[in-house]
This record gives sequence, structure tokens and C-alpha cells, in this order.
Amino acid sequence: MALVEETLFGREGKVEKAIKRLKAFEPPEGYFLAFSGGKDSVVVKALLDMSGCKYESHYRVTSVDPPELVQFIKEKHPDVSRDIPRDSAGNAITMWNLIPQKLMPPTRLSRYCCQKLKESSGDGRMTVTGVRWSESVARKSNQGVITMMNNETSKFVANSRDFKETKRGGSS
Repeated sequence: MALVEETLFGREGKVEKAIKRLKAFEPPEGYFLAFSGGKDSVVVKALLDMSGCKYESHYRVTSVDPPELVQFIKEKHPDVSRDIPRDSAGNAITMWNLIPQKLMPPTRLSRYCCQKLKESSGDGRMTVTGVRWSESVARKSNQGVITMMNNETSKFVANSRDFKETKRGGSS
């Protein structure tokens, strides 16, 4: 995949475009980076570093990630916080206690684990994730580059020339 793309307005570097977007939406308290240790998260973290934007990186301990991944995060990204997901009573949520609750392991069609183990972090913060459109047709058609979850930011995007709104509140 090329790092430069041809647009109606000429050539534009994808890295520069991403940095421009990060700077445009930087919240005063900084971003909350949901870091998985995967290649997409590593790239987003590098883009945040290049942008000069303020951010905090958080890795959610899932209890099923390979030891090599956990070691990679510890060695190569020591600034990333390790967060343990907890229920309302303060008990750790793990894959091993989710499976008996749901009466089945997660499947391709029933992916409850991500919601409980990964997607519940960064509540109330502007969260940045590394998600590629190429991973699924639904992501490409239903989400934009930026997915807005509150009306304030959505109004800004709706009035911006640089972004158009998608079906589920994303902007591209």
C-alpha cells in the first residue's frame, strides 16, 4: 500500500494526513490510546508521537493474549499502562469467567469478549484505536476515519470540509 495517494486536490501523504487529523481533534486532556500491541496499534502510537499530541497508552489485559505479545509490549512499549478490566463490584473480568457467564466461548458471530475486555476502556475520553477498514466490509461501510460518540464533536465534523459523515456516526 502506497504512503501517498492521488486525490482530486493532488498528491497527499497518508502519514501527513493522519497527523493533521490527530492535531485537528486533539482534546485538552490528550487522547486515550487503546493499545493492543498489534501492528495497527504500534503504527497509531508512532503517528501520535510524530504529531506531538498529548496521549496516554493503555493495554487491556485480556487473560488470553500470547505471552510473546505481552513481553513485546513490556520490552518495546514500556510507557503503556496495563489495565485489568473489572466489573462493577471490582472483580477482574477474564475470558475464563466470561465463558461460563455466556455459556459458550466467543465465536466469529458472537464476539462478546471484545466488548467486555477491550472496548470498555477510555470512558468519557477521546479514544484512538488502530482499526483497518480492510479487516471487514462492515468496518469499511459503517465507520469512518473518526467515529464520533457525542454531539459536540459530531457538530464540528458535520461542518468540516475535510470530513463527510458515514451511516453510523463515523467520518471519513
